[in-house]
Amino acid sequence: MKVFVIGAGVAGLAFASFAEGLDVTVIDSNEEAGRKLLATGNGRCNFTNLNYSRDFYQGENPDFPTYALDYFRNSDLIEYFGKLGIDSKSLPSGRNYPATMSARSVRDILYLSAKDKGKFIFNEKITGIDLEKKLIESDKNKYKYDILVLASGGITLKNSGSDGSVFEIIKDKQKITDLTYGITNYKTREKLSKKAKGTRVTAKASLYLGDKLIKESTDDVIFQSYGLTGTAILDLSNEISIGLKKSQKPMISLDLFPAYSREDLRKRIKDLAETFPKRTIGEILLGLINDRLIDDIVKKARISIDMLGKDLSDKDMDMLIKILKGMRFTVKDIHDKTNAQVTIGGVDTKFVDDRTMRSKIYQDLYFCGEILDVSGSCGGYNIQWAFSSAKLACDKIRSINV
Repeated sequence: MKVFVIGAGVAGLAFASFAEGLDVTVIDSNEEAGRKLLATGNGRCNFTNLNYSRDFYQGENPDFPTYALDYFRNSDLIEYFGKLGIDSKSLPSGRNYPATMSARSVRDILYLSAKDKGKFIFNEKITGIDLEKKLIESDKNKYKYDILVLASGGITLKNSGSDGSVFEIIKDKQKITDLTYGITNYKTREKLSKKAKGTRVTAKASLYLGDKLIKESTDDVIFQSYGLTGTAILDLSNEISIGLKKSQKPMISLDLFPAYSREDLRKRIKDLAETFPKRTIGEILLGLINDRLIDDIVKKARISIDMLGKDLSDKDMDMLIKILKGMRFTVKDIHDKTNAQVTIGGVDTKFVDDRTMRSKIYQDLYFCGEILDVSGSCGGYNIQWAFSSAKLACDKIRSINV
């Protein structure tokens, strides 16, 4: 039984590495396997996370990934990597990396393992798929298959080969949900001054869609000329992009002092103002927050930067605390689609069996990884999904290869 896999990215490599006993051929438009994998985790390859919850995955059918993720868990992936010769280490955040902190070492070992099990064809771009005749057509050749596995990724990092072209080929046969970009940065309506550009703070970022609090993350936030980026924003990113896609007007509230209650922060600033009554509010805040943000903060609070501590009224203090504990930014659009790390949307999972990864329309068609309408949050969740879905699909195909 000939199994053809389209895509030699993370999911395709994962499938082939599991494919002991199967006649597997993997085809890819690139000249090498796993090009997108090299960019993950800033080149360090954050491949899973010890903190698992279904809440870290998004899609129109939110329960769809549960079975696969339980079938092949984060602990299973860590153990599997160990068997392949990839030692790993965990950070306090729960993120798991290879001990080498190198995505290239993971890619190379995965490819060696996959190459032991199957054949690879590079530099051939898929131009057509006939699901009735079980025929694949590339820009160079035609191939017959018995089982077809689509592991061709989504629309992100197009230079890696993940250009969304397979969606166009199959869209009349398998429903594709609306596509957009996740794990990226955002343009906001409210902008800070040029002085604040590039300033990094640790803040609690809270995402609201309408009046509803959706998600929070406390981590780095970076102010840029276009809007916001940083780890906390990436943590909220998929939900932000979904909100934009649905015209729900995402709003991010930044608590610049997450370790302080409002009352404690108010007392701290008031004590400093009383201790140094002849210092300006700008000077009082110097030891509390990055000085490149002070002008913007007092402007938003409608306080003069030259106001003396002794002249700070209760109303002024109320406004200052309001800004420091809840600086608001309305998200207008995705800023960087080119370097977005995950696709929001994909093959509609209502038409895919969650216990096999097999199409409910074509019995010889399987899916794994980013091509499906399953998007994981920032933190290793998408590579985990690629492996979990690939392992499930591979085992189910093996079970019928008798």
